[in-house]
Amino acid sequence: MGPCQILEGMKDYIATHFGTQKDCARELGVTPATVQNWIKKNPRGILKHGPEIVAKKNTTWLQLQGEVMYREHELRDLMPIRET
Repeated sequence: MGPCQILEGMKDYIATHFGTQKDCARELGVTPATVQNWIKKNPRGILKHGPEIVAKKNTTWLQLQGEVMYREHELRDLMPIRET
């Protein structure tokens, strides 16, 4: 995986299910800054909205959880390596 792909998993998930990060924020009743926080710092924050996402979008809890877990792995394990 190249450095430019590191952030794409969670961004792609949001794009697939909401279109844009602004649309995601609007649909879930949060600010665009909150969506950015899910991508850059705290992917678990999106799980608060999991029931609504699973009910309204073509996704499952397992897919959502998998995206969150992988993003945490990227932030914890891959990002520090990339920056050195």
